[in-house]
Amino acid sequence: MKIAVCGSGQAKDQKVLDKAKRIGIEIAQSKNTLLTGGGRGYPYAAVRGAILEDGRVICYSPAKDKEDHISNYNFPFEESAEYIYTNNGIPGRNLDLVQNADAVIIIGGQIGTLNEFTIAFALNMKIGILNSGEITELIPKITEICDKRGESRNVFYSDDVKELIKKLLNAPVSSI
Repeated sequence: MKIAVCGSGQAKDQKVLDKAKRIGIEIAQSKNTLLTGGGRGYPYAAVRGAILEDGRVICYSPAKDKEDHISNYNFPFEESAEYIYTNNGIPGRNLDLVQNADAVIIIGGQIGTLNEFTIAFALNMKIGILNSGEITELIPKITEICDKRGESRNVFYSDDVKELIKKLLNAPVSSI
C-alpha cells in the first residue's frame, strides 16, 4: 500500500514531530511505501522515520528537478528517497501526490494540507487523521458538512500512531 503523509511544513510541536517520525517508522515496518510532497515539517519527519527503517519513500516534488527542489523551494533532499519532479508547483503537486496514494495521513497542517485532505475525501480514499492540532481540529466539522454519500466512513481519527496505522491498513474502503 502507498500511504501519503501530508501535514504542516512548519512543524512547531515536538511531540507531534515525534509522532510523525513514528508514523514513518510504522509505515516502513509494515512494508508499505511512504509518499510525501517532498517538503519540510511533519511529512519530512515521517520520511526520516521510514528511512531509519530502510523503508521505501517517494517524494512528489513541486519542482522541475533536484536543483529547483533544493534551491527554489528550499526543500530537504534525501539520497535514499525516490523523487518524482512534477513541475506543477504548489498546490499542483498535491493532486499528483494524493492520486498516487492508496491512503492518506493528515498531521496538523494549514491550507495545503486541507487541499490534500479534500482531494482524498472527494476520491473516497481511506484517510487517517492524527489528532495534532491545526487543520486536524476542523476536519470533523468539514467531513460532517461535506459528507454527501457516506465519504466520512473512510476517515479515521486517533491520537495513537500504531492505532491509526492499524485502522488504515485493516479498514476496507467503503464504496459509495
